[in-house]
Amino acid sequence: MDIGAPQTVSAGRKGVRLAALLAPAIVFLAVIGVVALERTSLPEPGGRAPSFSAPLLSGGGSLSLSDLSGRPVMLNFWASWCGPCKDEAPLLRQAFHVYGDRVAFVGVDVKDARSDAVDFVRRTGLSYPHVRDEEGTIYSDYGLTGQPETFFIDGDGTIVEHVNGPLDEAALTQLLDVLITRDA
Repeated sequence: MDIGAPQTVSAGRKGVRLAALLAPAIVFLAVIGVVALERTSLPEPGGRAPSFSAPLLSGGGSLSLSDLSGRPVMLNFWASWCGPCKDEAPLLRQAFHVYGDRVAFVGVDVKDARSDAVDFVRRTGLSYPHVRDEEGTIYSDYGLTGQPETFFIDGDGTIVEHVNGPLDEAALTQLLDVLITRDA
């Protein structure tokens, strides 16, 4: 009878080892499932732009998306350390000078030190309002995966387009023209 006992212990150890190997895989799949569920509720063209209120980068006060109600909005997420954001800045500066009286331009600084962000805005000459997403809430609510990312929102708060990555001049001009035409 003693011959069967080691087999039982060995089988028990195999079960513990198997459970130890499967547990991380099960946890991983559960996390993927939760992320997938969250991603299904992210804003997309045709949906409502998530509201936000954030402190102005320049200090003193805050800006809310609702403050811009009735105006089309170009919402650009950036960071001072982001190479494509630096490359995109002259294009945004020029577009603001051409379209700024008809479209509200708003920059959202993410994952950045305030002093670096202030210096970036000064160096690049981006004179439209910028807010700081200090807690990462706006970043999360908009479902960002990096920066730059830009949302084009009509005067009713509907997302017209989302560009994941840097803008080029043709796309930016076309999307700003679409916003102006929709709100005319």
